[in-house]
Amino acid sequence: MEHYSLVFLLCLSTTHVCFAQQTDNMHIIIDGRQPLKSEDQSTWLTHPAILQAANLARSYWLKQNTVYQEDFRIMASSQGNFTRSESRQSAVLYLLSRWPRCCSNMGLAIIEDNQLVRNIVFAGGTHHLFSVADINHDQLDELALVSSFGMGGSNETTLRIISLPARETVLLGTMPLAYDNCATLREDSLLSTFRISINNDAVDKIELEEFQADCEHPEDVMVTSVKSIMIETKQLNDEYIDLPIN
Repeated sequence: MEHYSLVFLLCLSTTHVCFAQQTDNMHIIIDGRQPLKSEDQSTWLTHPAILQAANLARSYWLKQNTVYQEDFRIMASSQGNFTRSESRQSAVLYLLSRWPRCCSNMGLAIIEDNQLVRNIVFAGGTHHLFSVADINHDQLDELALVSSFGMGGSNETTLRIISLPARETVLLGTMPLAYDNCATLREDSLLSTFRISINNDAVDKIELEEFQADCEHPEDVMVTSVKSIMIETKQLNDEYIDLPIN
């Protein structure tokens, strides 16, 4: 297991709400009690680099799935220096098919000067994307991916932070953001959300504060636990697959 020292995350990209706030020791990455903003992504639907990325990804997924149901749409985009320092790149998250239901066929395109420079495919229910500050001091901005999965009246939302050095996808952490089982109508149903922070006194850890509320009174929120998790890195090259760019 490798450990990186963390710098605090200043804020999310300008296309989303900036939650970062400074206290004496803590810097907030994101607060799960606050909704993420979504913006109109329709301009990307006809962008030549996105159409190129989608065509390459479509060929890949058609070979992987026995059933494929086209549902091409742009989920989110963000700007930063993702694969090359001192660059102005766009990261565009796109969906090709919501089938199979557990593992939607997703793509992540990195565009620089209107050219496709990386095209990464992966499976999962990812619906938001935004940039965060450089965590591991490699002069590249990291990306946060927000995914949700629901079953039987329960829905879980997670935050995954990845780094995109040359031809690699590196996981820097996976953390819960929200858990909602109110639709199960059980007596013990709860709404749980998490605030994710960095502590300056322990920069190799992320602190998770859990808040819970009764389903019938969601406004009555209380802190129920605070815990720290170690930052670890993991290669995701088998899960996030770089497609060749013609």
